[in-house]
Amino acid sequence: MLIKDRDELLKREEEAWAEFVAEVGRVPEHRRGEDGVVPGWSVNDLVFHNGRWAGVAAEKLAAIGASGTAGEGDADEVWQGKNELWAAESKSMLYQEAMARALEERERAREALRVLPDVTDEAASWFQEETFDHYQEHTEEVGRFADSLSVPEE
Repeated sequence: MLIKDRDELLKREEEAWAEFVAEVGRVPEHRRGEDGVVPGWSVNDLVFHNGRWAGVAAEKLAAIGASGTAGEGDADEVWQGKNELWAAESKSMLYQEAMARALEERERAREALRVLPDVTDEAASWFQEETFDHYQEHTEEVGRFADSLSVPEE
């Protein structure tokens, strides 16, 4: 369901981010760089990945604010290439750096939504899909990884 209310979008993003971070927190910091959350990806990679996708939302929202549209969408192959590039970039990051970069991108997305004159269907879709819908997907994966480590829930 597409949400078009700005305040509700921001609230849902904040809640989903908090849930994601809580699951990340269940993974001991010394294990956050281990691959295995999803094939070839670590918790650090997913933190950075979520941030980069929030950054994509920020860019699309800025384009919508400037011209009324996000422009042509990229093919799935382009997005897959970006995912691979971002995963390679995050492999050399410690958790603190991955999280700091994700927080910057997340705030850019939130600010881009705040300054939009109108929340169009296109804007709402970009924000929702690339922030809280995306966080929720990876929250579940990180939770399963934490469970596999026999880490208790808080």
